[in-house]
Amino acid sequence: MPPARVFLLIPLVILFGVSSARAQPYERTRYEERELCRGDRTVTYAMTTSGGHPTAEERAAVTAAFNTWNQTVASCSDLVFTPGEDVPHPAPRPLDGKMLVTFRQVNCPDIAPDDDACWQNDSCADKYDCWPFAPRDVVDETSYFRLSTGEILGTEISLNNSNGMLTTLDGPPCDEGVIEPGCVIGDVQSLVTRSIGEGLGFALLTRTDSTMSRFLPWGDTQKRIIDPGTLQGICETYPRGLPTPGCIISTDGGVPDGGDGVPSGDGGVQTADGGVPDAGDSVPDGDGGAPSKSGCTSTSSVPLLGALMLLLGARRTRQRSRG
Repeated sequence: MPPARVFLLIPLVILFGVSSARAQPYERTRYEERELCRGDRTVTYAMTTSGGHPTAEERAAVTAAFNTWNQTVASCSDLVFTPGEDVPHPAPRPLDGKMLVTFRQVNCPDIAPDDDACWQNDSCADKYDCWPFAPRDVVDETSYFRLSTGEILGTEISLNNSNGMLTTLDGPPCDEGVIEPGCVIGDVQSLVTRSIGEGLGFALLTRTDSTMSRFLPWGDTQKRIIDPGTLQGICETYPRGLPTPGCIISTDGGVPDGGDGVPSGDGGVQTADGGVPDAGDSVPDGDGGAPSKSGCTSTSSVPLLGALMLLLGARRTRQRSRG
């Protein structure tokens, strides 16, 4: 029997414009016709600690995002988010069901030497605790799942705090393109709230009235709220006391920890930001709010090390801000 293999998947997002009458209130993320889902209805979240972060304000914003989900979904679902202990940097990949939130304080090119091997195996972020993506990107969400079933095993939410665009306060939006104290730019609570939805298996949408909107305008705090369409998705995907439709849960007794052979690099796959537009871009007229679709591709693989063999995929999306 050939060994199981691990794949890192970089999605390319395509927009489909349809009339608003045909738009769906939510869309589940799919991989080869399998809808991604979580098996355990109790989801632990934790934060990576490094260099004085998260600050009290950052911690409060992250906690508020998870509390919003708890309060909103309690009306129809037994999905519950519970806080876990902080995880010191470097943190293993969260393959135990956890949602792990990390704040990156410096861009990798500013700290990692050009000849460091970490650039070749995509490990600079872990080695130097830095932001490895474009400087203007503000959040990266990666969910790991079983290729055979679509069961989500864990989620990483990374926020770029190196560019001065993350804010935690309640206040008016900053003028577009302006970064100054006392106003909102990239709202941490909004970014985390939306990323939690992705970690539950919901896709980003082109409609602007959804928590799961791909568009996050400069200074927007509206994504702190779970909209009715996203709540409908929770009620139908994770109904209280009932199984998730189309969700196949593994019974192999567990998953490996983050150090059990999951690759740290994509083997040369070009990393795309998933087609997420700059936060300053406007929604095309007549878009109608159609859900986005993800076409997953894989061009690299490596053997999984360790006794337990697992088919694992990773789905990544990223948000960019522009003023």
